[in-house]
Amino acid sequence: MKKHSLDIALLTIILFGILILGDLSYKEFLDGGICPKFSIVPSCYIALLYFVLLFIFQVCKKATLIFIILTGFALTFTGFATIGHLFGTIQCSISDISIPTCFIGFFMFLIILILKFIQIKVEKL
Repeated sequence: MKKHSLDIALLTIILFGILILGDLSYKEFLDGGICPKFSIVPSCYIALLYFVLLFIFQVCKKATLIFIILTGFALTFTGFATIGHLFGTIQCSISDISIPTCFIGFFMFLIILILKFIQIKVEKL
């Protein structure tokens, strides 16, 4: 039961990320200037891609190492954006609840990584 609950929790968080970033990416596509750019690519597109890939690898269940690597990259990406926002070198978009989206992304990826490690540990029992 615990393995199933962890799987549901991971998929719920990932799907929530896809919905939020899908909406943000759509607004960026229509209006532009909503998401900060990483080189020439809006960061919300990159984060959306990470969430979609995490969803695929979570559903496949055979690519745990790739899942962890992708989550680590996403955590690093959002971590740099969060630090940059705190120091004023990057301007993250602000969510409807007045929290910078890079903060939300960082904590979502952190929770996903923690849950995945717990899931791996539970599956070994």
